[in-house]
This record gives sequence, C-alpha cells and structure tokens, in this order.
Amino acid sequence: MIQVENKARKTPTICMERAELCIRVALSRFRCDNENASHLKNPVRFGSPMHFRSLLIRCFMVAIAFSIASESLVNAQFSSRSSTRGKIGSRQSGTQSVNRSLELKVLADPRGAIGSQQEWMQMLAEVGADRVVSSTSKATKPSFEEFGSGNNKTLSITGILKNGKLLLPGGSFSIRQSSAIKAHLQKLRDDGAEVTVAEKVAFGLTAIQMIEVLERMSTKIDSPTQGKKTAATIRSLLSQSGYPIDIEKAARETLSGLDSDFKAELKGLTAGTGLAIALREAGLVYEPHRPQGKDVRLLVRTVDDKKKNWPIGWPIEESIRKVAPKLYVKIDLSVNDTLILKILNGIEGRLELPFIYDFHKMELKGVDLDATKVTFVKNRVPYITALEKVLSQTKPRLKPLLLADEEGKIFVWITPRN
Repeated sequence: MIQVENKARKTPTICMERAELCIRVALSRFRCDNENASHLKNPVRFGSPMHFRSLLIRCFMVAIAFSIASESLVNAQFSSRSSTRGKIGSRQSGTQSVNRSLELKVLADPRGAIGSQQEWMQMLAEVGADRVVSSTSKATKPSFEEFGSGNNKTLSITGILKNGKLLLPGGSFSIRQSSAIKAHLQKLRDDGAEVTVAEKVAFGLTAIQMIEVLERMSTKIDSPTQGKKTAATIRSLLSQSGYPIDIEKAARETLSGLDSDFKAELKGLTAGTGLAIALREAGLVYEPHRPQGKDVRLLVRTVDDKKKNWPIGWPIEESIRKVAPKLYVKIDLSVNDTLILKILNGIEGRLELPFIYDFHKMELKGVDLDATKVTFVKNRVPYITALEKVLSQTKPRLKPLLLADEEGKIFVWITPRN
C-alpha cells in the first residue's frame, strides 16, 4: 500500500496555571508517537500543523474568554478564517532585547541545618544576580514575578532551599553547582522566566513560538521553481520566511558550490515544505531555533542523526480515500518496456496531485529515472496500486508517500524504500 504519514504572565498565578493547562491538553492530543516522515532521519514529531495550531488557538481563546490568561496572552491578537488556520501576533524578529535586572530571594526552612543558609548565601553572592536576599519560610514552591515596562524590567525570582537543594523556576541545583545556577539565572534574565520555564513543544520553542513559525512557513510559493538554479531557489525561500538566517560552515560551503538546476516544481506548496525539499536536493536540512536572549531564526545545516530537522511534509489526518479519492479510480494500464517517467507524468496529470521526487537520495542510491524502463499490464487497477507496482520495478525500489504541506495541500513524495 501507498504509505501515509499518520498521527496517531506577569506573575505565576492560578490564572497562568489554567492557561498552561489548556496548552498541555492541546499538546497531549497532538503529539505523535508513531514514526512521522520516515523518509527523514530525525523529523520533528507533533502531528498535523493545521490541527495543532487550530487547537492551541481555541485553547487560548477559551482562556481569554474566562479572563484566566496572563498579560502576554491577553495582548496576543487572535483572528479566525473560514478554514482552520488562525493567527497569533507575537514578538517579531528584529525587536529590541529586554534589559532585566534580577533579584533572587532565597527562602529556607527555619528547621534546616544551622549554617546551611549562610553557606548558600556566600555561594549565591557570585552567581550574577543584581541582588540576593534570604529569609526563613515554609514555602515549598519556587516562583517568579516580572514587572516593569518597555525594554527595562525587573525579574524577581524566589528560590526554595529544601533537602540540600536550591529549587528555582525551571531547575533544581546543589550547592556545588554554582556554574549551573549562574547559567540558569542568566537564561532567566535573557529570555524571561515565562519563556524559560514554559513547556517546549519542538526545536526548543514554546507553543506560541511554534505557532508563529508555522504561520510564517505556511505562505505559498507563488513563482515557478523548476529549471531555476538550486542555490537561487534556496535563497528565495529563505528570504520568503522573513526570519534571520544562520548557516553552518559546512552547509555554507555546500551552497557556495551549487551550480545545478532545480528539478522540482514547488509552486503552490508552502514555504516550509518547499524549503525542506529544496535543501534536500543539496543534501541539507533546516530547523527553527532561538539562541538565548534572541528571536527565532532559521538554521541551515548538514544532516545530523542526533538532531531534529523540519520535515518534508506532515501527517495526513484523514483517510486516503477522503483526501485523494482519485487514487482509487480504476483504469486499464498496459505498458511494455516504457520509460518510467513517462508513466509517472501521465499518472500525476490524471491524479492532479504534485509528484515530488527525492532526487538527492535517488542519486545516492543509483536510481536513474531517465533510463529506467518498466512493464505493467493490468485491467481495472486502481491508480494507487498501479503507482506502487510501477515504482517497485526500480533498483533499488521506490515508494510513494502521501504527505501534506503546512496548509494541508496533499502531494506525493517519491523516495527510495531504504
């Protein structure tokens, strides 16, 4: 069978906790445990972007309706369309960084060991906080409060000394981990406590940040790409994202040496999927990332089996029959020693589904579509079966994967089986 990628605050008050609960509910419903985009080494997994984004937006809107969201959520701008796509206004690239002064309050249990609090205070005097104070309290949970306006704010962190550990928002440390505490406080200062402690859904980004990335990468490619220079196509798609770009040294060398013509037609697909396909032809991948204290950027790099990359296509939420019914139309097909591309082009035209080829991996595996001939004779055969049988005659065999771009547009990704 054709393979389808299935899914399977100003202060930390109770209001923020309820809003975060909405987010966690959304995440639990749309995380994908099965293999997503198996043709890639390490694709990100969290289900369909459209459904993920839509559910999160509905959760946020419910939170706002009951006045339980934090100040940052209240200020977010929501809009809806007749489709499931929504938009969330958030901090854009290029904004000025926030200068935060950091106050660390340490609360110790009055029943703790004598001298322990003094030892901690001596160590914490060197961890980079602008002010460190201590007192005794039976409080059990760390917290934070951020106040101020504009680019100058004050971040007040309350830590708890408990069982020989310093509990801070987002971390627990021993007295010997002064360097780790310093680094953690610097991260709280650079990114703000709310972002630092928020659950990261993918690529180290929060739910709101990922929604913004999906929005930007969902813009349509409106110009033809086939036959243009690969390097120029990649540059154009990177520019379309609107994000600052980081390119690793090895990837930059690869791009600088590209002089090939781009083989795929990406017009009509989204920029996110299109960029992944274009970089694939050069043996590269990309991912969104956010350096500490900075805005989200795109990172172009070589393939690394230990890292996640933006996938070529996303899971199909519905059945094949519903999203691509023409695949089940039966035809009489009789071809004998015919070039495979001629057959595939004919099927593509009748199905009205874009066929995108994994030329990079085909080249590595030695598959030459221009020279491959196939034979197939059968009456009353569904297109879906004919496509599989024809692709299975290449050496090594190819497989069709039914995928969707960030806006749900269906396409067929043709790649080697192994």
